[in-house]
Amino acid sequence: MLKFSKQIILIAIILFTIPVFSQNKKALQEKKEQIEKDIKYTNKLLKQTKKNKEKSLAYLKVLGTQLKNREELLQMLNIEISFIEKQIEKTTIKIVENRTTIEEKQKELIKLEQDYAKMIYYAYKNKHSFDSWVFIFSSKSFNQAYKRLKYLKQYTQHRKMQAEIITRTKEQITKEIADLENQKINLQKDKENKKALIGSKKIEVKELEAQKTDKKTLIKNLKKSESRFKKELQKQQLVAKELDEKIRKIIEEEIKKARAKEKKGNKEGFALTPEAKILSDNFLENKGVLPWPLDKGIIVQGFGKQQHEIFKNIETYNNGIDIATDKGAKVRAVFDGKVSRIFLIKGEGKVILINHGEYFSVYSGLTEISVQMGEKIYSKQEIGTIMTDENKQKTHLHFEIWKNYEKQNPSHWLYKAH
Repeated sequence: MLKFSKQIILIAIILFTIPVFSQNKKALQEKKEQIEKDIKYTNKLLKQTKKNKEKSLAYLKVLGTQLKNREELLQMLNIEISFIEKQIEKTTIKIVENRTTIEEKQKELIKLEQDYAKMIYYAYKNKHSFDSWVFIFSSKSFNQAYKRLKYLKQYTQHRKMQAEIITRTKEQITKEIADLENQKINLQKDKENKKALIGSKKIEVKELEAQKTDKKTLIKNLKKSESRFKKELQKQQLVAKELDEKIRKIIEEEIKKARAKEKKGNKEGFALTPEAKILSDNFLENKGVLPWPLDKGIIVQGFGKQQHEIFKNIETYNNGIDIATDKGAKVRAVFDGKVSRIFLIKGEGKVILINHGEYFSVYSGLTEISVQMGEKIYSKQEIGTIMTDENKQKTHLHFEIWKNYEKQNPSHWLYKAH
């Protein structure tokens, strides 16, 4: 039933999207290119973690993201194919209509040319026996002469007008024939594009099915080690709790220092200096467009409560997001600020906490640090190197954003992260 509902939703999306596709074609193309880029990058990460994939939850997380990207790409390919089909249909109808119009105008041109030829032939045949001046001066009255003069003038204008109509009709037919040829060329291109898209879709479906099978097999194998993974999960929850407590403690200390400095009794949050207030406001203004903390990466675990990848009866909670990346990748600050703390979480690497007024950004899972406590930091400045856990085949940055004591969803802050 759920699968059927999803199909209905997908059809509804396609039907709704097609009428406005021409307006959003550029945006959809950009999105499609980004998904294809993510799939290519994710394949690279999967190859890096494939060595011990039987024991690797990291591989499973990356694979889950890859499947999601492929499903989204298939939806976009379906939309694009549907649009091209409608475009082909419209162009085909237009070609038929234009061909009919051209044929009618060609018939009209033949008739015009025939009438004009008759007119010229009649004038030529009678030019010796008929003199216009004699015709005028043989009038019985001035009024009749005037009418004959007017008639001859109208006759001359009519001939000229007929010639102009023939010329214009010929030019119009030539133009419409050229347009028709262009439409035929565009139609052929659309048909080739459709064929290419269908080919891409077949490849994606094949890859998707193969990776779904890979995921099922992996989950089946991982379930055999249920006790080990549950212990690992408990350990991760303890690590998350330790990180959470340390961040809260640091923020509390920062708030106390700010209040003491400003001599204000604000118990809710920071007593911001004018400079810190500007920094905080600027950070807020950049919500949704903050640079990523890594040059390359994909989100493999989102913010908030989630069902476990393997054990569906277990729920996990993530205070931030986890981003898979390359080994040795450089971590960078997402905004201007000051390094509040650098500390270590045993087994999980080093953590940097940067202050942005009343906001904080947290970078966890680093092996090397290239900044110092109290140092002023600028947006996109490198602050350290990501750690790789060789046993887990895991190269993940854990990233969080806080506003005072309130955890934020980083995907809502980073550029095109959701």
